[in-house]
Amino acid sequence: MTLGVALAATCGASALQGQTATDELQEARTWSLQGLRAAYCIRFLVEPELASKERRDGYVLLSANHDQRLHPALRQIVASQAEFASWVPSNLCFYYMDAVQVGRRRLAERNRAYQMIGVWTLSATEAEGGARRDLVVDMYASRSSLLRAAQNAQVRIHEVHSVVSDKADSTLDIYSVKIGKTQLVWNGRHTGDSTTVEEPLQENWSVSGLRASVRVARLELKPAWSWPLVGSLRVEGKGDLAKALRNSPIRFVGPLYRGGSGRLSFSR
Repeated sequence: MTLGVALAATCGASALQGQTATDELQEARTWSLQGLRAAYCIRFLVEPELASKERRDGYVLLSANHDQRLHPALRQIVASQAEFASWVPSNLCFYYMDAVQVGRRRLAERNRAYQMIGVWTLSATEAEGGARRDLVVDMYASRSSLLRAAQNAQVRIHEVHSVVSDKADSTLDIYSVKIGKTQLVWNGRHTGDSTTVEEPLQENWSVSGLRASVRVARLELKPAWSWPLVGSLRVEGKGDLAKALRNSPIRFVGPLYRGGSGRLSFSR
């Protein structure tokens, strides 16, 4: 083998290895959410001083009176109590599913226990152009396999402990989540007839990755049905999340989504 051929072969192998690493990273950053068991959001308002801690360069936090996507329940509070118009709308959402497919790996529990992903966001837009992109304050997962998948995708995510009591012979469902120093317990049930969800639910978020190569997350959820929820939310413990929830003039939970699938992807 001549020197020129050897160099060409080496360069070709290096290029192939680089392409393979890139492909693997792309696979690690695309999560297919399979078998949606339940999904719901807690919608509330965060006082401006606390929300400002999460302000990032290139983004503008939205006050409630400027949020075109403000939930009707929060809009009613702002309309009747003008002092909350400057507060920042926030969502804390939880997604429970059978499995998460990451590349060629299917993350599922042998005992059919759920996988859970949680996201806490603040309403925001990009400073240039004004495109909607909510700021992710924190992301959560309930299984070590999801934590490893997030690390491979270079995404910052924290472990939480969640217990669900959702039995067909019970009139009440209980969703308990321990997030750091904060304990959340939702005790209630869905009510009324189910509604078919015709359009996918789409969210665009700004995230803080473990490296600068991750800045954006996109969720596309395709649930089959939705129901209104009735019940109560109990907030215990300390921390910024507990403080934000306690100080909010409203903590609206719902609707509940079931069935279907989704896709969560991370990129620059």
